[in-house]
Amino acid sequence: MNDQTRATIHSHNDSNPLDGVTIETQLEGYDHVAFDLDGTLVDSRAVVESALRRWALEERICPDHAMRMSAARRDIELVKAIAPGLSAEREAARIADYEIQAMSLLRPIQAAAEFYSSIPDERRSIVTSSTRASAIARLEAAGISYPRIMIAAEDVSHGKPHPQPYQRLLLMLRMAPERCLVFEDTQTGIEAATAAGCDCVGVGPGAKGHADTKGWIESFRELLAYRQD
Repeated sequence: MNDQTRATIHSHNDSNPLDGVTIETQLEGYDHVAFDLDGTLVDSRAVVESALRRWALEERICPDHAMRMSAARRDIELVKAIAPGLSAEREAARIADYEIQAMSLLRPIQAAAEFYSSIPDERRSIVTSSTRASAIARLEAAGISYPRIMIAAEDVSHGKPHPQPYQRLLLMLRMAPERCLVFEDTQTGIEAATAAGCDCVGVGPGAKGHADTKGWIESFRELLAYRQD
């Protein structure tokens, strides 16, 4: 990457008395940047909750139970866990359709779209647990351009925290994992990225302090501001 991609990332070691200082990471040390979608590039919590509660009520499943069980799961895995008598593929597609119908509830994440857009198109991708149709709807609602490569729920047999989503990305890129930097907002996503051998930067409060990350940012505003200096 060009030498305009220098960024500042906070130290994440809570036991370190110098936790407030920053360390500098050169993004040009990587050939590719991969982004998680939900919670990293877009705030889709209200979308997901609306769709899951609607589906659960229709299937006479406790909506609160469905929400609790949905954490860190693809919809297909959720259906298998709480409604094993139903077709997981069909019901996951139905939940995705309900998400698309609720997409007006999507909220942007500060500076995320701008930072994503500042990475050259051929050097960025998205790795998401959402279905492809739902992910496309999220991107359109947030005004984020569709990447050349996106790994979605139906592209893998094992979702995060299994490394398969990032392993598939690396295979498609024909790239060694150390050349790919990942941005993730959850422990589940961080575990998937690091298990695949990629360096990972945590984004937002849910990712702060994770020992396996290269560092942490509160929001992409920090990186965007640095790149524009």
